[in-house]
Amino acid sequence: MKKLKAIAKPYINQFNRSPIWVRILATLCIGYLIIPIDPFDILVPWLAFSDDLFIAGLLLKLLHKYGSLHDEDKTTPVDLMKQIFKKAGVENSRHTNH
Repeated sequence: MKKLKAIAKPYINQFNRSPIWVRILATLCIGYLIIPIDPFDILVPWLAFSDDLFIAGLLLKLLHKYGSLHDEDKTTPVDLMKQIFKKAGVENSRHTNH
């Protein structure tokens, strides 16, 4: 646990230097994502996970912009998804020869 705290400390300090509206918006995004009953899915069921993806992308963008260290590579959410799928071994079906 001490190792995790030591690794997270510079990121937490960087995020604490961000504007108050960023911290409030990040907290609201996390709160919305952990709610078990999604009110948007009840109102508009045909767009079930699109609101979650939008909120997660917004949160990722905020944390990347205001919570990352100055020497880190700033990547987009699309680049991160590509890296995740690449590590998982999922290939894009458009590029495979059948």
